[in-house]
Amino acid sequence: MFQLILFADLPAIYDIRGASPLLDSNMSQFLDTWRTKTITPIKSGEYKNVIVNGDTTKKNIALTFDDAPDKNNTAHLLNILKTHHIKAAFFMIGSTMNDTNATVVKRASDEGHLVLNHTFTHPRLTNLDESNITAQLDQAATRIETITGHYPILYRPPYGSINPLVIETVNTHGLTTVLWSLDSLDWTLKDSDAVVENVVSNIRNGDIILMHRNPTSVRALSSIIEKLTERGYTFLRLDELLGIKAYR
Repeated sequence: MFQLILFADLPAIYDIRGASPLLDSNMSQFLDTWRTKTITPIKSGEYKNVIVNGDTTKKNIALTFDDAPDKNNTAHLLNILKTHHIKAAFFMIGSTMNDTNATVVKRASDEGHLVLNHTFTHPRLTNLDESNITAQLDQAATRIETITGHYPILYRPPYGSINPLVIETVNTHGLTTVLWSLDSLDWTLKDSDAVVENVVSNIRNGDIILMHRNPTSVRALSSIIEKLTERGYTFLRLDELLGIKAYR
């Protein structure tokens, strides 16, 4: 059963933003094509239970980080978030939660951050059949539950790659697909100042900000937090922004 989304009657489903003059034309075209292809069936209602952003009427936003855990960058991000008293959501890959990285996974949970599902091996779910989609999500969620004690029901597809089969499968299993409305581009821009400028210049009420556990995000995070706070935005944990449950 789909989760009740408290802001469902409020405007609006955002387009996905994120741009930089440092992107080459091929990457810009790729992003534009993917964003249009992804957001159109969400706005039309063809894709159910897919979240792009939160309440557009309030200056609340959420930070999300993909591809954790790793030992160094994830820990640095946690240190910065702790300094600024902000709770974030980490979409984690199950197979990388090995003995070396399990400690940082547990730390993220213990410090009040969400540890959420980013599949077990980070495949494009659109290349898989129903049974393999299910296995990817369940194995990752089970690994997260083993470490943190919580079974996540929010997940983010690697590469943002979804299609009707993916959506139908995850909805059947009671999961909610969480995308993003603002791409920091930290995964392609190595210039942290450009990442900061991109986020600050494109921010809107209710934005879900996509970042990653990489050195660029580590360098950019403090400035992003400080600049957006100065502009009157409040950082909420993802489940609080959306008004839904994160765990089973």
